[in-house]
Amino acid sequence: MSDLAKFDSYTFFIGQPWNHTWERQHELVTRFANELSERKLNIYSPLGLVNHNPISIDFLKKVIAHVKLHKIENLVKQNPVRENMNFITSLFIPYHNSTFISSINYHLLERKAKIGKNNFFFSTYMNPTVYEFFKRSTFRVYDMAERRTCNPYLNEYIKDLEKKAVKEADIVIADNHAIIDDYKTINRDIIYLPQGVNKDTFYKVDNNKREYIGYIGNLHYAIDYDFLFDLIEINKKEKFLFIGSIMEEKAKKMHEYKNVTLLPQMPKLELNNYLAKMKIGLIPYLVNSLTQGVYPTKLFEYLSAGVPVVSTPLPEVVQYENDSYMKIITEPEELSAFSFTMDGVELLVKNNTWDMRWKSYLNSIKECLK
Repeated sequence: MSDLAKFDSYTFFIGQPWNHTWERQHELVTRFANELSERKLNIYSPLGLVNHNPISIDFLKKVIAHVKLHKIENLVKQNPVRENMNFITSLFIPYHNSTFISSINYHLLERKAKIGKNNFFFSTYMNPTVYEFFKRSTFRVYDMAERRTCNPYLNEYIKDLEKKAVKEADIVIADNHAIIDDYKTINRDIIYLPQGVNKDTFYKVDNNKREYIGYIGNLHYAIDYDFLFDLIEINKKEKFLFIGSIMEEKAKKMHEYKNVTLLPQMPKLELNNYLAKMKIGLIPYLVNSLTQGVYPTKLFEYLSAGVPVVSTPLPEVVQYENDSYMKIITEPEELSAFSFTMDGVELLVKNNTWDMRWKSYLNSIKECLK
């Protein structure tokens, strides 16, 4: 029995549901499930971070929506599921500013999983209810891929609780340098382990009809829409393809452009067929204090599929700038003038696969378990 397999139970809290666009947390949990194939993984649907007035209609709607959106029959339609994944959905009180309510929530949620006394805990976010599980667990892994210290929607109670978790966790892992810098005074041992790519999912396809300037991922808060709209207008002769859900009101303007094709979110295994049609992959993100903590999963997915990248100057992207396969721009430009040889991209992808990331991830945990 390996050190990782010695626990009575395994509890996972992910910040996005299993039918969400494939992200780091889905990759990591799946790899834990593969590693612990003889153990059951209890995976809780997201419990949220933002408070809701408990005597409002919105509060009631939030409770009902939680159950509807995360039922197992919906979860299995989008992303791959392993046999030992036990997805747990339960009624809870979405009010994240009370230790009393979080204690009630713990008992509402724990009864669905029967957490053992020797529990392995993994989470990508922290709220009072999640902390109840955290503090009762034997070994705690806290994985961070969002710079919550700069999130204006979170109250200080939530931010202080994350600081507490960063200080108390057995191991803390982050995918960007901004988070590490934020917490370096309370934990000097945070491990930098960025995003990776699965080469068997995203791979180059020989296609002479690479006709689109594309984007994969949801159209969310991090997009610089002013930049993006100007880019589309400057490149009117180009065809643009966006694959993902519209999550911001501003993004609805995309429907107005005749040279833009919008497709809904799709399973990750289907994405490579569309990447094969792209001649450039976009990362048109805002650059601010919040997005300094963003490491786009799509970066290596583009490159692995043979798609060169044009990005705004996100710190975690700029470190890979190379005229052969990536251009960093601060203002919208005519993209037809860009040419890419893709020299050196295969080596870059080879050194940034999820297989390599997971080996380091697992070794770091096993070192802590000794």
